[in-house]
Amino acid sequence: MSFLSEMQATDGPSSTIETLTQRTVATATPGGSTAVPYGGLTAASIFESSGTDKASPSLISALPADVSEVTMSTALGATAGFASKKLAKTAGLLIGVGFIGVQALAHADILHVNWPKVENFMIGRVDEDGDGKLTGKDLQIKATRMLHNLTTDFPSSAGFAAAFAIGFRYG
Repeated sequence: MSFLSEMQATDGPSSTIETLTQRTVATATPGGSTAVPYGGLTAASIFESSGTDKASPSLISALPADVSEVTMSTALGATAGFASKKLAKTAGLLIGVGFIGVQALAHADILHVNWPKVENFMIGRVDEDGDGKLTGKDLQIKATRMLHNLTTDFPSSAGFAAAFAIGFRYG
């Protein structure tokens, strides 16, 4: 029985994926575990020739159209998370180098810094809940606002947010 006729005999794409999942087993090899096809399902059997010299991807065409939206939002979420972490690290580096420079100038009596005034100015800029302190709630509000801005008019914001978290974690 060919893959296409099996797919037509099932109830649709989800049954096709279940069939693929059931037919693939993991075996242990000296280099690690590898997934091997079981029951004659191979990569070549997924693509069926359509009578022309091109192969038509029957599995891909059987999946719902939303899969491409989820894939796109997941890829964009991971890359946005990765880039956000890199930007945050760069901003932290620049702020740290700037602070070291200002402290070196203050230590050499070239510059005098009114740190309480600087602190009040900075907290006024980043305090989101208006309590006069920088707390975890302020950071949560900023993160929620950023994710909302990134996912506005986006087809799959859940996939984007999950992938963003993963990209930010490993960025």
